[in-house]
Amino acid sequence: MTHLPLPHPCSSTALLDAFVRLPATAVHARRTEARRLLSSPDIYQVLLQAAGTDALNATAFDIARFAVEDRLGDVWTHGAEAWLELLRATWQESARFCTAVAWTARQTGNSALLHLTAERVLHTPAQLITARTRLHLHAVTLRYDFRCRALQDLFDRHPHPVAELDPFSRSLYAFALLGQSDPAGLDLIGPLLDASRDDLKVAHALLHGLWLGEDLPHQPARILNLLNSPAFASKPDAIALFRKAGALRRLRRFDEALSAVDDAREYLPLDADASVHADLTRERDLISAARAHSTRLQSPAATDEPTNDWGWLANAFD
Repeated sequence: MTHLPLPHPCSSTALLDAFVRLPATAVHARRTEARRLLSSPDIYQVLLQAAGTDALNATAFDIARFAVEDRLGDVWTHGAEAWLELLRATWQESARFCTAVAWTARQTGNSALLHLTAERVLHTPAQLITARTRLHLHAVTLRYDFRCRALQDLFDRHPHPVAELDPFSRSLYAFALLGQSDPAGLDLIGPLLDASRDDLKVAHALLHGLWLGEDLPHQPARILNLLNSPAFASKPDAIALFRKAGALRRLRRFDEALSAVDDAREYLPLDADASVHADLTRERDLISAARAHSTRLQSPAATDEPTNDWGWLANAFD
């Protein structure tokens, strides 16, 4: 296993307190404080203790994530494995950590797939946490790339049956099926929500698969039903609202869809990637075009004359 870099002398208690006080929106300030913390001589012991407490658990993994993201130019997956081994990550902590790091790495051109082959994920002997980290990083990156067939093949070839894997890994397998509009994936949704106790990362993987599987029976209604689960009840979620807007559009509930996509833009994190903003704008344009087309069809003055505004979109809603 890759050894973590040796820290430089510095205090840690005050720095940890300073980091905790920073709001989640202060991304750059949090990264700066994390770097200062990571130069403390006792940082590994401090974070290991923090990870074992309810109050500081998320903080410990946030700092570890900043450490990995600062070295994305290297073979960063080794660092991710080392940190999750050090902090003795549970599957839930691994899911949160790996989804965040894998997304950032992918956006900066350093995809986990460049460093972790499927063969290494499946066949290299490793400790339990490291093996799970490799699976999470590789599989979630396949999900982000919409490589559903490759993702299904990964799990079909896994040395352990899918049913024996952790709930987040199983949700990624369900995503692969749902994303291909395979109805077999629908039977996995309820049991996975139950097994994960409505874990948010599991719910998002399932929601993503439902959203992608446009040929699934009653797909929009199923999306709305999943969004009513306890997993999404704690706080507003921009991505969940984006998926909701698309489902409402397909159900021709256009005013509700516009409200959902506008709410999504309000709740989008300040450091969200520009591509996410573009997706929300594109969805809003689709909703507006569909509503305008529907209004024209219902108008007494409507004719069969072709129009030039969004004509290419109109056919999608007939």
